[in-house]
Amino acid sequence: MLINRAAIILKAKQPAVDWINSVEPDKRAGSITLEDVNLESIIYLVPEDIENIVYARAWVMNNAEILLEEFLDSWYQDDSLWPSSFSDELFEQWFSIEYHSMIIDTTEDPIDKEAM
Repeated sequence: MLINRAAIILKAKQPAVDWINSVEPDKRAGSITLEDVNLESIIYLVPEDIENIVYARAWVMNNAEILLEEFLDSWYQDDSLWPSSFSDELFEQWFSIEYHSMIIDTTEDPIDKEAM
């Protein structure tokens, strides 16, 4: 069943991976790869009126600080390790945006929602 949402997926770029490896306590240079980071991406379901990549990009940039904090926190909860400042430029260097408009729910089971 087609659902009334679009999906946005953020894919890390190499500068994000470089940051992870720079603060990695294990310090094995390059131990985390781009493939490792993008193996499990968060999928953001957004309103269906975000109907193309232009609107998706606007939504992402309006929420960039929150999205970046979620990414950083998923790697290291110690925010003293995080970049000292956030900017649109940093976000664009670290992530690419995927947009998907066809979201199909293949089950009749209800969707459980959990606060993050």
